Amino acid sequence: MTTVLGWLRGLFAVGMLAGFYVVAFTLLAADAALVWLTLWGMVEFPSRAGNWSLALGGSIPAASALLYGIGTVSRTEEPPPDAVFLRRADAPGLWRLVEELSGQLRTRPPTRIYLTSQANASVSEDARLLGFAVGERTMNLGVPLLRWLKPEELRAVLCHELGHYAGRHTRFGAITYRGAASLRSTLFRLRMTAQSDQGRVGYAWLYQAAIGAYAWMYLRLSLAVRRRQELEADAEAAAVVGPEVTARALRAVHALGITWAGFESRYLRPVQRLGFVPEDVFEAFAAMMGDPPVRERMAELRAHPVELDRSPLDSHPPLARRLALIEARPATPPRTVVEEGPLIAETSPVTRVQRKMLGETGHSATALPRAAWADLAAEAFAIELASLLLDAASDTHALARPTLATVLGQLERGQQTALTRRLTDAPEPEEQLTEALYALTGQALAGAGRARWVLSWTQGYFLDCPRDPRGRLDDLVAAAARDQAAVPALRGELARLGLDIGAPVPLALRTVAAPAGPTTARRSTRSASNLVVQELARQRTVGRVTMGAVAVAGVVWGIALFGSDSSDPYTQSYRLPTAAASYYTAWPSYPGLRPAPSYPDLGQTPSYTARFPVPIMTGPVLRPTPSLYFRIHFVVRGDTLSAIACEYGTTVEDLQKRNDMGKRTELTVGQMLLVPAKGKGSGIVAADCR
Repeated sequence: MTTVLGWLRGLFAVGMLAGFYVVAFTLLAADAALVWLTLWGMVEFPSRAGNWSLALGGSIPAASALLYGIGTVSRTEEPPPDAVFLRRADAPGLWRLVEELSGQLRTRPPTRIYLTSQANASVSEDARLLGFAVGERTMNLGVPLLRWLKPEELRAVLCHELGHYAGRHTRFGAITYRGAASLRSTLFRLRMTAQSDQGRVGYAWLYQAAIGAYAWMYLRLSLAVRRRQELEADAEAAAVVGPEVTARALRAVHALGITWAGFESRYLRPVQRLGFVPEDVFEAFAAMMGDPPVRERMAELRAHPVELDRSPLDSHPPLARRLALIEARPATPPRTVVEEGPLIAETSPVTRVQRKMLGETGHSATALPRAAWADLAAEAFAIELASLLLDAASDTHALARPTLATVLGQLERGQQTALTRRLTDAPEPEEQLTEALYALTGQALAGAGRARWVLSWTQGYFLDCPRDPRGRLDDLVAAAARDQAAVPALRGELARLGLDIGAPVPLALRTVAAPAGPTTARRSTRSASNLVVQELARQRTVGRVTMGAVAVAGVVWGIALFGSDSSDPYTQSYRLPTAAASYYTAWPSYPGLRPAPSYPDLGQTPSYTARFPVPIMTGPVLRPTPSLYFRIHFVVRGDTLSAIACEYGTTVEDLQKRNDMGKRTELTVGQMLLVPAKGKGSGIVAADCR
């Protein structure tokens, strides 16, 4: 049954991927047909080519974005950027454990194991022939899981990942995953192209709508299959290690992942941008894990796992549903025995993971001992907020640098709202003002040697002031940020602590003196991601190609226009006799109409040579009336349609009708107009001709 289900899933994955190709190439074929018709019309009917430059210039950027997205469909999934290959000699215990669990699940073990810095695990398979041929298997395992999960919990995680192999999820899952990644990549590039100058007059918005509709269907159908696979892998793990251990492992991984993400985003990366990192990242994280408030928070996350900001496109089912299904299974004793001893014998792979994790941002940094790095982190956070508040309080017309006295003066004058508006646009601006005032006051005290900053894993930082053991300063700062009447009390307390509020506030990191990285906090700016930078570079290249193509097409159009008669929409070449102007002609012959019969006294009819096949009209046609005579008038510079009508005794409307001009009145030098012979007009002339 598992084999049949695996093959059905494979056919589904291949069919969905083929559908993406069909939609994409249909759009490209329509785009190519439009461009071809535009270019053909530009050459054949140059005077009626219309806005060919908009059609050509709008098609190339959209088509290139779509082609680039299609090119990512068949790319092999690469390991994470910080992944380090784990040799069997580096971790014999881990390799032995993985092979043992693979045997219990009756599946082939992975051929490669990579260590990563994430608190997560995953498996993949380099399947060939769209997943119908077996390929090499890869397992990615995060260092935080190896270090902080209990042995039985780690076994449950490994069994879950190996359960994907046992259920043949990875053979066709790679196709589904890469298809989803390609759709997201294509939509991202189409969206950026549509928002850029190149796409405002193009078709990127149309392609985005079509691909977006297919992506909506693709992701929801494929995600339903992938979520079902996660539940099957949970069942495999519960069958080996037991439902209780499996549920406990899911809770532990959830809490560990949130804590690790908070450590990396709130502490590690911000201080790294200032130029400093801990000598051992995982040791610094261990210090965070040992903090009592952090332990309480993790215990709460394990007991009540809540998924905040869960995406509807998450490939995993909701954690609450997974836990409910696992804990509803009958309790079974685990079939494994926990081994003693380390799983990784060498520390060098972990060191390489840390080096690659810190190096992927491209910021050079100085490594510090954990305690020194923690003090610097606390001081850096305070300096950043203090700098922002001083910037908000600065006056563009004042030459002096703002100080704590400047901020307190504005608060005392009741300018809390204006100061808050310049400081932040956060949802709770009052709290932001209180926090920034606390940072500025504490930094002024720390700079004067009256206090020091201490890192807090839950609050970010707090002020250690020996002369304020009860923390009275915190309440005074909060009151002054809310009410102008409370500012004098804060001034008095700072004077008691011996602080000169009018002195410049030092904004340099005083904890260490290191050569690498900036030592002054400045307003942080989020740099664009590598994906955005690459896409912008690609758009610039496409823009140059588009301009070149439009320029070449413009030259071709100019040549075609120069050799054509702009007054004739059908690009005919007339051959008039030398004395044609003195002949009277019958009703003129047009391409596609049967030649009118000639009359003895009507002279010759101008012949024509058509450049392309024209349809033959077999229906009734207008026959010339022998009693009406006409001639051809060649337009010269200064002619107008009304003047010509007066000259030949007719009206503008009559000339427009005879020459099939519609409502147009524009004339071109050298243009031939069919006019009545003098004295043969309708007799109705405009009033201004008399």
